[in-house]
Amino acid sequence: MFEQVMTGTVIAATATALLRIGLRKHPLCHVDVAQLLMGLGMIAMYLAPSPLMAAPFAVFGCWLGFRAARTRTISFLHHAIGSLAMAYMFAGQQTGPAGAPLVAVGHHHGTVTVAAQTPGLVLPLLAWVLMSYCALAAGYAATDLLRTPPPRARSLIELVLSGSMAHMFLAML
Repeated sequence: MFEQVMTGTVIAATATALLRIGLRKHPLCHVDVAQLLMGLGMIAMYLAPSPLMAAPFAVFGCWLGFRAARTRTISFLHHAIGSLAMAYMFAGQQTGPAGAPLVAVGHHHGTVTVAAQTPGLVLPLLAWVLMSYCALAAGYAATDLLRTPPPRARSLIELVLSGSMAHMFLAML
C-alpha cells in the first residue's frame, strides 16, 4: 500500500510541476524544469526502466553544475546533485543479463533489476551519500511547510520528490 501511495504522490507532484510551467507568466526557472524532469524520470523508471535514461539526467546535471560554479548559487548545485543522483540510479539498472548475476529490487516504482556486481550500483557508499542527501533535502523542504505564509507548491513538490528519491536509494541498497 505504501508503494502505491508513494507512486501516486510522485505522479501528482509531476503533474503539479507541469501545471506550474504551463501557467507560468515569467521565463522558465531551473527549479521548475529540474522538478519536472525528476518527476518524469521517476515515472519513466516505473514504466520503462532503462540505463539509457541516465543520459538526459547526466547532461542536465552537468549543465546545472556549471551554472552553480558560475553563479555560486546553491539552488543550481542542489538540483545538479538531484539530476546526477537520478542518472546514477538509472545507470545502475539493468534491462537484461549483462554477464553478472542480476538481483530484482522492489521499490515504489516497481521492480528494478540491478546487477549484483557490475555495472549496477558499483559505489554503494555513493548511493548511501545520495540517499542521505535526498533525505536531508526532503527534511529541509518539510520545514517550509511549517513557515508562514502557507507553503508554496515548489516546497511540496520538492518534499515528495526528495523523499521518494531517498526511499528509492534505500530500497536499492
